[in-house]
Amino acid sequence: MNRLIIVGSPRIDGRSAHLADLLFESCIDECPDDELALAPVSTLAIEPCQGCDACKVLAARAAGGEAAEDGQADEAPRRCVIDDDMAEVYELIDAADELVVVSPVYFAGAPAQLKALLDRLQPYFWTDERHQEKRPATLHVVGEGGDPHGFEPLVGVVRSSLSCAGFALERVLDWVGRIDEEGEITAEAVEHPLASLPGRSASAPAASTPLGDAESADDGKDYAPASVSDAPSRPALRLSPEGKSSPAAGNPPAKNASRGKQHASGTASQGTKRPKQGSGKQGSRKPAAGKQGPNKQGPGKQTGRPKQGGKRRG
Repeated sequence: MNRLIIVGSPRIDGRSAHLADLLFESCIDECPDDELALAPVSTLAIEPCQGCDACKVLAARAAGGEAAEDGQADEAPRRCVIDDDMAEVYELIDAADELVVVSPVYFAGAPAQLKALLDRLQPYFWTDERHQEKRPATLHVVGEGGDPHGFEPLVGVVRSSLSCAGFALERVLDWVGRIDEEGEITAEAVEHPLASLPGRSASAPAASTPLGDAESADDGKDYAPASVSDAPSRPALRLSPEGKSSPAAGNPPAKNASRGKQHASGTASQGTKRPKQGSGKQGSRKPAAGKQGPNKQGPGKQTGRPKQGGKRRG
């Protein structure tokens, strides 16, 4: 199985980065045969969407089997005309069987850097991905304290954008106020309920209701996103401060679980800090192809490719 963890915080060493590293290391420990990649927006050069609709032209060209401008057929279709690190993120998304997003809450919504990445998923809107069976996705919400306005806008934008890329947001875990500044887990995450999707949407199955059929959309049925929740068992990327193992229902106990470390399926000990950068175990994903764009984020901003195999670039 291929997993991709996207870290939506602009801070390199914040709570979201701590949690993402714990998830990354736990998955390596418990699923050593899986391929895993970590893509933190804090180390990536990703420009905002320009709204130029060039991705629509590129998608039509790829669907028609047309050659690229240089006359050579692309092994992987080019999705966007912007030349930056998003090219490699597209490849990681295409290869992922499961997607995890770890993000802080900024005024009830997504940080600008994460929003830029999510907006750049627009090319998938012009493909068949949004009409195919969905792959599972999980959102981990991180924050120092609670926002009186909640974080439904964050959930909504993640859910909507990922649906176009072929993922169904199945779980939202609330870590707000449960991770301290040192990255220590002080309390277990709370499952945040997902609202049902009314009517026809990008994340609903293609056969749910016809496009533009208002009567069908208002018939009271819940057109929930198609997902692969009944697929072969997979460990839930969830951390717990408790020392006892509590794997997800229906899943077998995690393999190679060791005490004293944070593990994704709940085999965790309270107060364990994340590993330092570069000290993680080697994952099995091979480096993906893709151009690395120039640093356009201003002085002092680190850029680099997504973390793969337990090492962080940038």
